[in-house]
Amino acid sequence: MESMDMISPFLFKYKGKNFPVQDGKTPKDLDELLHMEVRPTDVCIVTFPKSGSAWMQQILVQIMDEAHPDQVEDDNNRRRVPWIEGGTLDNCERERPDPRLYGTHVTPDMLPLGIQEKQVKTIYVMRNPKDVLVSLYHFSISWVMLETPKSFNEFFDDFMDGKTFMGSWFDHVREYYREKDKMNLHYVMFEDMLKDAKGEVEKICKFLEKDLSDEAIHRVVESSTFDNMKTNPKANFKDLLETGRYRKDKPTMRKGKAGDWKNYFTVAQNEYFDQVFQEKMEGIPLDITWEVKP
Repeated sequence: MESMDMISPFLFKYKGKNFPVQDGKTPKDLDELLHMEVRPTDVCIVTFPKSGSAWMQQILVQIMDEAHPDQVEDDNNRRRVPWIEGGTLDNCERERPDPRLYGTHVTPDMLPLGIQEKQVKTIYVMRNPKDVLVSLYHFSISWVMLETPKSFNEFFDDFMDGKTFMGSWFDHVREYYREKDKMNLHYVMFEDMLKDAKGEVEKICKFLEKDLSDEAIHRVVESSTFDNMKTNPKANFKDLLETGRYRKDKPTMRKGKAGDWKNYFTVAQNEYFDQVFQEKMEGIPLDITWEVKP
């Protein structure tokens, strides 16, 4: 670990991003991601942590099961949509039928080169960053590879300073926006999925060139509701709780809502966040939904 830029006993910094030490990946391993074998038929999910990764995994798995019923795998979503930078869970290069699905939190400069060269279909899921902050706070309490925050206020400051898992949300969004015209990229807003799941699934199917019937789309949407995922062992990551990846008695799925930040931010924190957001996202045309009421 001496060659790593340690920012805490749990995280090291590499290329401006923060990775879990316990995940077992080294800077050399992360560099080798550039040369990972990629197929034109692959589909990649990109998210900043806690932006809807598990939700999009479920949606894509269900779309592919409907489109390719002969290739349905009896396995959980974590294995069916492995992380390319994951070091201790699942092998994203294991033999799987096309189209292969995988996910990542890394920025464009660390993606396999083939994603851009072969114009691999890539879905970027974005969530309003105030809820990302709150969700990542709770995830840090639950996930054994991350340090338990001493307080929400301290975690808030660390998030704003880019000192939490994967670094700065603002940098992540800006870097993908700058590269969007070089990639085969489809944006999905977490809050739009809350407001109109069917409409968003239809857009994703069109992007993926999967012509599903109305009945099939209905099944995808229904199986991907928060309540259904929470009770589905293939989607809710409960196996990680059983194997000690989550701290005891901590939920693997929490609320799945938009606007929970209002229960945590002080007035001063909200004003500061808005100021930083305006400064850092200047020139990036974002239409952020900060709350979706039931």
